[in-house]
Amino acid sequence: MYAQPDTPDTANEDANALYGVIDQSLGNPGIRRKNQKLILKAASESFAATGFTATHSHEIAERAGVPKANLYYYFQTKENLYVQVLMSFVEPLVKASAALRKNDDPIAGLRAYIKARIRIIREHPFSAAVFSQELLSGGRRLPEACKNVLHEEARHNVACLRNWIDHGRLAPCDPEHLMIFIWSATRTYTNLAWQMSQIRGVAQPDKSDFDRATRTVTRMVLSGVVPKPQPTVTLP
Repeated sequence: MYAQPDTPDTANEDANALYGVIDQSLGNPGIRRKNQKLILKAASESFAATGFTATHSHEIAERAGVPKANLYYYFQTKENLYVQVLMSFVEPLVKASAALRKNDDPIAGLRAYIKARIRIIREHPFSAAVFSQELLSGGRRLPEACKNVLHEEARHNVACLRNWIDHGRLAPCDPEHLMIFIWSATRTYTNLAWQMSQIRGVAQPDKSDFDRATRTVTRMVLSGVVPKPQPTVTLP
């Protein structure tokens, strides 16, 4: 047997250097944010179009224009990516509830809340559609932490409405059904996109459509909850 020369394994060194550059590139904060944003957008569109089960990881990667390996590098599994799509809509939706505070003016609060919900749906149309589909299927893939956050948000909103009603700042009504009405009226612009296109005669609603929707829903809600002025009683 001939002795092997004591030389470095240049092939392994080159490979390690290459993988090091790839890993460093993927871990770069700027590149990471850009790739995650691309993948989330592509995933939202894919899940909205075909649902969770029928959507394949390679289709999301192709739509995002990134290698399939990147998808797993950032999100590990398709299930986790799906959850992140849901959360990209849930998080701003929950933040919108900050407009409802019992010590604030109820009219201004309701205006701001309705406007925020419709704006969020306009800015996140695909993740909004995925969230609506998930709710229609019973929320089976919603993480427990997410369900708890949504539950607390609902309790906060209803408690605020009830406080305003009990103190005469809103007209008497059922706070739970008022909240459900606001949710359904604003979410319509995600669930009934096809019907909207037929009524409006456009393929997709634009910002002016959402602005008109905001004014219409706000007017409908406020017309039913603004307290009626009490008649003046003239004493003899």
